[in-house]
Amino acid sequence: MNSHATLPTHVPALQQLVLEQQHMIETLKEQLRLSLRRQFGPRNEFVNVDQLGLFAAKIDDGTTVVEVEIGATEVVGATNFDSDSIPVERKKAVRILKDLPRDVRIIDIPDSEKICSCCGGALHSMKDDAAEHVEYVPATLKIIETRRKKYACNSCHGEIKRAKEEFPALFAKGMASPSLIAFLIVCKYADHLPLYRISQILKRMGIEISDSLMSEWLLHASELFDDLMKRMIVTVLATRHVFTDDTILPMQNKDPNRNTTVKSRLWVYAAYTEPDRQKPLVVYDFSVTRSQAAPMGFLAGYAGYLQADAFPGYDVLFRSKKVFEIACWAHTRRKFVEVTALMKTPGRAHTAIAYIKKLYAIESQIRRLKNDEKRALRQDQSRKVLAQFKSWLDVEVNGVLPKSALGNAIGYTLKNWDALCRYTEQGFLEADNNFAERCMRPVALGRKNYLFVGSERGGKAAALYYSLIESCKLNKVNPITYMTYLLSNVHNKAITLPLPQEFNQVNITQIG
Repeated sequence: MNSHATLPTHVPALQQLVLEQQHMIETLKEQLRLSLRRQFGPRNEFVNVDQLGLFAAKIDDGTTVVEVEIGATEVVGATNFDSDSIPVERKKAVRILKDLPRDVRIIDIPDSEKICSCCGGALHSMKDDAAEHVEYVPATLKIIETRRKKYACNSCHGEIKRAKEEFPALFAKGMASPSLIAFLIVCKYADHLPLYRISQILKRMGIEISDSLMSEWLLHASELFDDLMKRMIVTVLATRHVFTDDTILPMQNKDPNRNTTVKSRLWVYAAYTEPDRQKPLVVYDFSVTRSQAAPMGFLAGYAGYLQADAFPGYDVLFRSKKVFEIACWAHTRRKFVEVTALMKTPGRAHTAIAYIKKLYAIESQIRRLKNDEKRALRQDQSRKVLAQFKSWLDVEVNGVLPKSALGNAIGYTLKNWDALCRYTEQGFLEADNNFAERCMRPVALGRKNYLFVGSERGGKAAALYYSLIESCKLNKVNPITYMTYLLSNVHNKAITLPLPQEFNQVNITQIG
């Protein structure tokens, strides 16, 4: 803190010092409120719709908020695909899958009562009164004892012949079957259960298996699918558009002199392997640190569009001119939404959100069009909104403190402007990186339950299993059925293990 001796004596200099300190105090207060909101506040990005209409509210510096009409945006050429005409699929309280086993019980009356009490004639059958109930059949374990016959000659006691198994066992030694390992994988990486809870479930079913043994089974099984993982990576990198994101996956630190866990990372690379957003595939990659070596190594040789946040580790790829950056409008919008949480009245952050809302209104109306039509309408309609938004940002950036929350949001938007606009270049591109961000939610759920991975080997196993499980979910494939098939046929050299989007009913009949 400045002492009296070091303070300037000139009044204008003192006034300037006070202004600078006030700005610093306001910036620090904003940062504190944002930090508290991120830690304890709501996770949704709700902004009052009434505040996003036509408004001209006065803000602190006396300027007027730009009026932005965010009502129904009509996109010429897409009138048949407006948001009102798109049916909204409402989830039912109970939805029964068509392939669920069904037992039909017939309740009839005795033959002696099938006579009319009035005329004595025979009664005819009418439409049944039907009711459905969902029956729960508890899962069970059973022991499959395999006895391989062997034969020897009683006379010479020489050669002994043994029956051979069709395929070798999953593990050289051990009682784990493909179906049991598949169950463990799905429990941990799809249902987010830590191993000690799975152990409790198995104990109720009649068998005790230690956490350490289950962990070793999962680690060993993951190393059987190196070739499958390589095929998944090649398939994703062969697409024109890859979504990527990363999150923390703590790893247990073996060094007693350091913290108990290391902030290792799990990266996701997601893509649609067929046009019109068909056959999605997701690949996760584990790294001990967040250095650029991880994405650089994974994406080496890739050429196409890469949608990501503004992580500097990707910049080397973008400078190669083979990989084109696409930024995320949802990420940008989030920064302005955080500003609105600090405001008591509508202000410039609401104006920015209104512009972004117009961009998403266009996307909502053209989402079912073909890629060529999408591109044309984005060039015609979205580009106009972007030009208006850019003009507004260029003016407003001069009226905010760079380190304030609003200044940070505007600065982020302008810094990444070219990447934010690039989605309008092609119809198959997306305005945001929500695909990759959704793929990170299961990792966050699992992290809350099992807390960390035990080693780098465990992190790589988690990356493999999340890749398979999440790809199954995106392609509406039952993950336990798929994993059982893979584990049952991993040693079968006569077949090529299918990727999740290639798995179908034909494969199911081959299980076991």
